[in-house]
Amino acid sequence: MKKKRKKNKFINKFSKRLNDGFTMTKSELKKIIIILIVLISLSFIVFFIYKSYLFNNTYGGLGDSKDMPICEYDLSKLKNDKNGYMSYEDDRYKSRLIIDVSSHNGEIDWNKVKESGVDGAMIRLGYRGYGDATIVEDECFQKNIAGAKNAGLKVGVYFFSQATTPEEAIEEAEYVTEKIWGRGVSLPVAFDMEPFMGNERFLNHDIKSKTEMADAFLKVISKFGYEPILYGNPTWLTNDVDISKLTEYPIWLAHYTYSTEWPNMFRMWQFTSQGRVNGISGDVDLNIIFDKK
Repeated sequence: MKKKRKKNKFINKFSKRLNDGFTMTKSELKKIIIILIVLISLSFIVFFIYKSYLFNNTYGGLGDSKDMPICEYDLSKLKNDKNGYMSYEDDRYKSRLIIDVSSHNGEIDWNKVKESGVDGAMIRLGYRGYGDATIVEDECFQKNIAGAKNAGLKVGVYFFSQATTPEEAIEEAEYVTEKIWGRGVSLPVAFDMEPFMGNERFLNHDIKSKTEMADAFLKVISKFGYEPILYGNPTWLTNDVDISKLTEYPIWLAHYTYSTEWPNMFRMWQFTSQGRVNGISGDVDLNIIFDKK
């Protein structure tokens, strides 16, 4: 009984001290409320200033020409398994297997894709239309990025550009960043401008113009904190853009071969368009991405 009384006495004493600690005058309470309102207001102001900075983009032109870094990979160390999956490892680099997909690949069982040994996916986010130049979201983007993430795959995105000015390229990049904000994108975000149907809006533009559009898009992507990457095959990268003006951006090389002769450094390599992966019906693009150890 004595122990119980001592315990109750201790609890009452503790409760009194706790209540005394939370007791404050109306004046003190008013000051705390004012401080909280000021802090919340400042937070909103900082947020809107930061958002304004991110989405207030103007193009300042191309920088100086620089030599493109020479390829550092020893391609004799490339390996291909029975599924046609390429891999690479040396003392400095190792690779991951990446697919790239769009609505053209149809329904995808992402769990089966993960089980097949694929490490990540580059997902088409959208494109600009040929006719009215409207920006369109890929009809499978939402379910593809959600499915890939839920299966435990790393994700990146690419956008098929039909820009004809740096301002249009900036518009495309801002559209992309809005769509991927908070979506856990950790692989690169790619600018993809290439002839496909033969009636692209940019076909009659010169090398300088196309280089400016690539630069404008990728600058915005970099500004938002994502890894920018320039997609192209050797012909496009050699004849359609001036990569000496784009050396700050990694290359996503599209070259369907198992031993490319492209001499410059590349971050990712799309080595076939006829890969086969469980969970996807038909052909799918296969890539490897090179990571420093």
